[in-house]
Amino acid sequence: MASSTQTAAKIPVVDFSQEDCWKSGTSSWLSVRRDICNALEEFGCFLAVLPNKVSRELNDTMFGTFNELFDFPDEIKAQFPQEKPLVEGYVRLPTREYMSFHSSTDKIKNVTRQLWPEGNDQFRESADLYSKVMTELNQVVTKMVFENYKVEKYHDDHIQSTMPITVLVKDDEPKTDETETVEHNHTDKCFTGILHQDTYGVELRSKDNEWIGYDPLPSSLLFLAGDGLQVWSNDRIKSCMHRVVLKENKVRYSFGQFFWNKGVIYVPNELTDKDYPMQYKPIDLVEYFQYYYENMSTVGFDFSVKEYCGV
Repeated sequence: MASSTQTAAKIPVVDFSQEDCWKSGTSSWLSVRRDICNALEEFGCFLAVLPNKVSRELNDTMFGTFNELFDFPDEIKAQFPQEKPLVEGYVRLPTREYMSFHSSTDKIKNVTRQLWPEGNDQFRESADLYSKVMTELNQVVTKMVFENYKVEKYHDDHIQSTMPITVLVKDDEPKTDETETVEHNHTDKCFTGILHQDTYGVELRSKDNEWIGYDPLPSSLLFLAGDGLQVWSNDRIKSCMHRVVLKENKVRYSFGQFFWNKGVIYVPNELTDKDYPMQYKPIDLVEYFQYYYENMSTVGFDFSVKEYCGV
């Protein structure tokens, strides 16, 4: 059984402040690549610090729009019905509500126009900029991972098949002073995910079954390995088990981008050997998510990709 949250261990932090670290082949790139791969193999996640791309002003502007966004009447939010296969749209749960949509400039414009017919440049511009930063970060990190395992020749095709989905979340203020778990232990069913929160909430489980939390910085984003990356890497990288807890008597806002893939994910032949024999059958992540979503009450919140397509 996992212990309560502990504070001794720290989530790995990777500094992206050097311009050269975004340029493939530079010494900065190679140094960051080493740090990222070590972090993903050890923790399944890391905190990316991006002061040159995510400013405090951008952070404050984005979160500053959430009050108004989630306070719209139900008939306005009902304009965003759930759409399969990735359950896009608006969803209201007992203590949480969220809105999700494809991460593109045109889609963000459409969402803004539907919510604010007169326009809302603060939301549109900050959501679009965050979307572009997260997309760029995902492309860089996955390229570093593919390079590290000497299969970079597959990266262009991987990016071409990627479908990013933006999710905006509001967690209601807890009704008691007790710590409240609003999202139970789970791994993300996508390939990779990037999260940002305005206050403490996400806790990640280490290999030692310790729960590690963190207070977000305005310039930081949490990068998470999903089940797709676990399958693709043949267990070299494990998806990050995490949960969301509320410890303060206030509303919590968060948002993120989740990267899915069209078609089938499979383990490259180069990533199987005597130390890493084939662990998984090919998987369609969208079908996997749909199975999980429709059967959660029977398979459990912490249903694993190994149970779904393990050899």
